[in-house]
Amino acid sequence: MNWITYILQVNLYLIVTFGFYWLLLRKETFYNANRFYLLTASILSFAIPFWQSGIIQSWAITAQVSNVVNTIPLEGFTVTNLAESPTWDWNLLLANIYFLGFGFGLLRFSIGLFKLQQLFSLSNLDGQAFSVFGKIFIDKKLDHYDVIKNHEEVHSQQFHSLDVFWFELLGALCWFNPIAHIMQKEIKLVHEYIADEKASEQLGSKKVYAQVLVSSHFKTNTNVLVNHFYNKSILKTRIMMLSKEKSKKNALLKYGFTAPLFLGMLVLAAACVDNDATLQPTKDLNETGVTSSLQEKSVTKGQIFNSVEIKPEFPGGVSEMYQFINQEIKYPEAAHRANISGRVFVKFVVRKDGTIGDAEILKGIGFGCDEEVLRVIEAMPLWKPGIQNGKHVNTYFTMPIFYQLE
Repeated sequence: MNWITYILQVNLYLIVTFGFYWLLLRKETFYNANRFYLLTASILSFAIPFWQSGIIQSWAITAQVSNVVNTIPLEGFTVTNLAESPTWDWNLLLANIYFLGFGFGLLRFSIGLFKLQQLFSLSNLDGQAFSVFGKIFIDKKLDHYDVIKNHEEVHSQQFHSLDVFWFELLGALCWFNPIAHIMQKEIKLVHEYIADEKASEQLGSKKVYAQVLVSSHFKTNTNVLVNHFYNKSILKTRIMMLSKEKSKKNALLKYGFTAPLFLGMLVLAAACVDNDATLQPTKDLNETGVTSSLQEKSVTKGQIFNSVEIKPEFPGGVSEMYQFINQEIKYPEAAHRANISGRVFVKFVVRKDGTIGDAEILKGIGFGCDEEVLRVIEAMPLWKPGIQNGKHVNTYFTMPIFYQLE
């Protein structure tokens, strides 16, 4: 599994699991269950892509998903009327963009840690009330000191700071995903629901507790890594949830739907796992309007794998393959005259003996472009074949060819 596939899977799972939470669980008053769900969903989103259960991989649905998502892709090649070689290394570009954003997120997190260290030595709280890692900071001059203390003790006893730290790190890792940042805010809101519920029970009246929230005037600490009693932006929501009737027990059935949700994620992860010898190989090629002459003469015999332990390699590597294509491929005159541009997606097999076979066009643009792509693919020299369980095997590849007129 390459790093792009892993990051995409993680963020897909975050979106799916949080979407489930937002639609079905967010308005329920099972606050501890919601906290557990958000934590579990976020952690499993990072862990599930590594799942390698042989049972799940043997399922027919897993094989079908694998055929869709796990055929080895090659980076695109751009063909111009001047037959230029590829301009961009997209993997490198994406890596630079991702790690630039990740670095910025880590910098923000580090600044938060530095400010947090300063809070520990704060001598004048001046109207502030917050807690972090078991430590409670409350200005003793504040009204309703005991109520505030009860609230912050809940944060401290339930280790809410660990949640906050984890979701801040998640926000840095998935900085481009808005759902990750929404989850940061949501987990803090759930923390406040839990602490409000416990503190109001100790006070004996939710109505009186709500009046404490409304009537109090605090100076809010801006550090995102702490749990503070007063947060004006979510005050209205907290009061609304205090006055909300407790959810009925049958609403707990909603949490049962998380089982098929996570099972679906496991199926997708199993389908995307590399080194997969247990998946059923793809036997039939998709029907397309263009097939290769090689396919008509010789059909690959034996298993054809979508993913293998050691991937096939063009002699000399990817750069040599691009150079070969650059020298061989031509922009068809018919396409040039008709001002045709677009993508041609080709799929082929690198056989166990290194030859190329079963080349087919998955999506073409016509005007001779499809045939030209097949001609060049078929003209490739012997590859180093893929290896699975120590043996040479047949392996599928897909590749987009971009036709672009200058």
